[in-house]
Amino acid sequence: MSESGTISKNITHTFIVQIPNYILGIVAGIFLTRQLGPEGKGAYTLMITNVQLLVMFLGLNLPGAIQFFTANKKIEPSRLTGLAFLLLFAGAALVFVFLFLIPVGGESLLTKDYDTFFFRTYLFISFFVTNFNALITGFLQGNFRFKEVNKLSLVNSVLNFIIFTSMYYAAHHNFIKAGLQEVLILTLAVLGINTLILLFFFKKHLKIKWALTISMDDIRPLVIFLIPAYISVLVNFFNYRLTIWLVNYYEGTEGLGYFSLALNFAQMMLMVTLAINTVLFPYFASKTDMQSAIKDFSFALKINMSIMFSATIGLILLSSFLIPLFYGEIFNPAVAPVQILAVGTFFCSQAQVFGHFLGARNKNWVNTFIYGTALVCLAVLGLILVPKYGIEGAAMASGASYFVMFSIFCIFVKVKFKVSLLSLFIITKAEIQRAKNILFRVLKKN
Repeated sequence: MSESGTISKNITHTFIVQIPNYILGIVAGIFLTRQLGPEGKGAYTLMITNVQLLVMFLGLNLPGAIQFFTANKKIEPSRLTGLAFLLLFAGAALVFVFLFLIPVGGESLLTKDYDTFFFRTYLFISFFVTNFNALITGFLQGNFRFKEVNKLSLVNSVLNFIIFTSMYYAAHHNFIKAGLQEVLILTLAVLGINTLILLFFFKKHLKIKWALTISMDDIRPLVIFLIPAYISVLVNFFNYRLTIWLVNYYEGTEGLGYFSLALNFAQMMLMVTLAINTVLFPYFASKTDMQSAIKDFSFALKINMSIMFSATIGLILLSSFLIPLFYGEIFNPAVAPVQILAVGTFFCSQAQVFGHFLGARNKNWVNTFIYGTALVCLAVLGLILVPKYGIEGAAMASGASYFVMFSIFCIFVKVKFKVSLLSLFIITKAEIQRAKNILFRVLKKN
């Protein structure tokens, strides 16, 4: 099969897998949210966000670097493997010291009601396992093993569906007690199963030997890539998570429960973008023909935009019906934020495609500048709108920052690559036919 055909097949397969993932994720989330309630949902969101924060700070964007250098083969895989896991254990040691040996360490991440040994232990184990799984996934994706990554994604969704649905009904009939601690233990169990499956795929498909020796010739390109990429990812993380902390500060855990539900519900639309970015990042990293890369990027952007536009309209129209139906009328306050965030998520989706393309072309300083500008916008608007309008204000601030991000990406690509903005957004008859051919070819294979 041609390179173009392989890419199209991988994107379509990844997208197809996202459909049951999406459905199972909604159902699992419904039962999890119903079991925890607004306040418990807010506390759960804070725990997950804190783990993500630790992974962002100490993970050093190694999964992205692994994909980049594995795909373009600029660093020997065995040396890359050894260095990655050396940094993983160094990061784990720092987190352990921060949480258990520094008195104020846990206090800075956990509120008074949740600053216990159990929750600190959860943060440590979850950090290590999440980071480890991300590194293995990076090697698989860098070697274009998307089939295995998609299988794991589906298994993960099925596990979450079975575990949290069973938990809800068992607790509902008083067979078990299921609060936040029990939910976090089950979350760790799912992460552990993910690890076993990833190790199986790694051993079966990737014949990589371990080596802890690395030369300056390896370190130089790694550092050149990692520093801007790390800052870029870190800044972008705050773009997605700053509103969570603002809502928690001004509206409390219950308000955060409503907002986190709205945020998660709106961002489920991003499954299309996830499929495109997952496949195209290593492809663009290994591509030497820039004009061909821009052409494929433009086509992917248009497909993403077309699907996301339909999803946005659908979510705006149906959210007032779906949220009380799925989660109960107690979560009605989340409806308005979902509708506002749906518009913001549309622009966020396009910005993600831009960001992954530029990151794969090793232009991470550009991403850092754009994400940083959007973060300033979010911080200013958040401090103005959240105290006055609550979770609706947080949704408006997020949407505005996504639009700023998208707009600057458009300007940069137009100026840097000398392309017309209309050529990025208006799909041609040839591209429509290309999309039909891709869909027909993949469906025929299945």
